[in-house]
Amino acid sequence: MKILKQSPTLKEQFLKTVEQKVSLKREAVQDKLGRGFLGAIGAGIFEFQQIKNAVKGNLGENYVAFLAGFLPDSWIMFKNALIPTLTEKLTEIDILLVGPSGVFLIEVKTWKGSFSAYRDKWKRREGNNWIPLEDSPTEQSLYHQKMFHRWVNSKITGLPKELITAPVVFPVAQWLGIKECSVPVFQEVKELKLFLNQRTVCLTSEQVFQIGEAIENFVVEEPSNSSKAKPTLRNSF
Repeated sequence: MKILKQSPTLKEQFLKTVEQKVSLKREAVQDKLGRGFLGAIGAGIFEFQQIKNAVKGNLGENYVAFLAGFLPDSWIMFKNALIPTLTEKLTEIDILLVGPSGVFLIEVKTWKGSFSAYRDKWKRREGNNWIPLEDSPTEQSLYHQKMFHRWVNSKITGLPKELITAPVVFPVAQWLGIKECSVPVFQEVKELKLFLNQRTVCLTSEQVFQIGEAIENFVVEEPSNSSKAKPTLRNSF
């Protein structure tokens, strides 16, 4: 397994966007509770939850990445890979694998508890009740799949149609009930490993190299100070 990284500058650009979103949410919490003592307490709790979620996410991603290391050297892995979207923004893939069996955009959810999903509509069990979730992890992964398919086919010609799969893994969930979701869902990493082993070869070694190189060298061009044009997305080879 070869582990590649993208440009630190690309990561910095993405983190700036994330920090802006977090700042807006923090301010919304303070506005709701007021700018006094309660607002400060609320902002502090919000910050703590953000740090807690980040730590849990990193642990889950590292666990999945470690167990994915069984793949041979013909495979390439990126952690927290960034790809472009239709709105010229970036979206993050927890673990991105490229190998003879295709491209796998793996979303890792370190959610504890019991969850059910039917046709990408998710619910969490709270006591004896099932509470609908606003954010659907399978819809998110399907979006990643569509964005990556659009981007990679604009860079490399002749790729097979059934190239990309975007599975979701819940390594610490107690129970999952999944039916008719648009992407594969796994509760255990060993299920993901079995899934990868069962996939048929669809890419040549040259195509694996080309896709890996395109991801590794992807950059976002910033507009010059004298220009008001939107940032453009390109690959640097």
